[in-house]
Amino acid sequence: MIAQIRFALLTGATIVAGAGTAGAAPQVLGLVAMNEPLVMQCDETGCKAEISSFCLQQPRDNPAHGAGYTPVDGADIALIGTTADGSQIELPAADYLAYESSRGFTSVRATLAPAAIAALGLTSVAVMVGSDVSMLPDASADDPNPQSADEIALATGAYRTQATEFFDTSGEQADAIRVTNVMINALPVSRTSTDSDGHLLVEAFDNGIAEAIDPAAIERATALHETCRQKVDVTHHIGTMRACLIGTHDRMVINSNIQFWESLGGS
Repeated sequence: MIAQIRFALLTGATIVAGAGTAGAAPQVLGLVAMNEPLVMQCDETGCKAEISSFCLQQPRDNPAHGAGYTPVDGADIALIGTTADGSQIELPAADYLAYESSRGFTSVRATLAPAAIAALGLTSVAVMVGSDVSMLPDASADDPNPQSADEIALATGAYRTQATEFFDTSGEQADAIRVTNVMINALPVSRTSTDSDGHLLVEAFDNGIAEAIDPAAIERATALHETCRQKVDVTHHIGTMRACLIGTHDRMVINSNIQFWESLGGS
C-alpha cells in the first residue's frame, strides 16, 4: 500500500482499491481533528461538509466513492447550529449526521438531512471533530471478508493513537491540511469556482485561527493558495480553485499517511 500511495503522490494518479478480496470491507478511517468548527454548505437537499480523513488499515482496500461509514461509539464529533433567533446549540453529532467516503481515504462527506435541519430549527450549521476519531465501514451481510474484532481494535486503538502525532496535533503539514480543507468547503461545487482577490485565504484565517496554528503552516497554506490561484487564473492549468485545492489537500494527506505507516514499520 505504501508503494502504491507513494506512486500516486508522485504522479498525481488516483488511488484505487488494492488487491484485497472483491466486495470485502474497506479500510477503517481516521478523521483529522479540527481546530475550529467547519461550516456546512446547505441547500434544499440538506447540509454537507467534506472532512479530512486518512487510512488506518494498510492491508485493506481503499473505500469506493460513496461507501458508508459510522463513527466509533463515543467519537468526539459535535454538531453546532444557529437557530432563527440567533441562539447557538451544540449536540453530539451521532444521531444526526450520515457519512460516506468522498475521495478514497482522504475525505469523508458528512450530511445532515433536511428533516433534521427543520426539526432542530437551524438556519446554519457546522461540524466539529475532536481528537482520536475513527470511522468504521458499514457492514454488509454478504461481505466475504468482514472486519474482525481484532482488526478493529488495533486500527482504532494503538494505530489511531499513533496517528494523533501526524493528523491531530498542531504542526506544519497537519495545520496546512486543516486550513486547505476549510478553503475547499468554502467554495461551491461548480465549474467556475475561483479566488482572484484572495478572500478565501483571508476568511480562512479571519477568526483568529492563525494564532493557534503552526506559523509554518500559515506560510505553507498561503503559498499553496497562491500556486492554485496562478494555475486557475493565470495559466489555466486547472479548471477551478476547488479542484486545485482538493488535489493539494489530498497529496498532503497521502504524504502524512506514508509517514504514519512508516512510523509503524510499514513498507
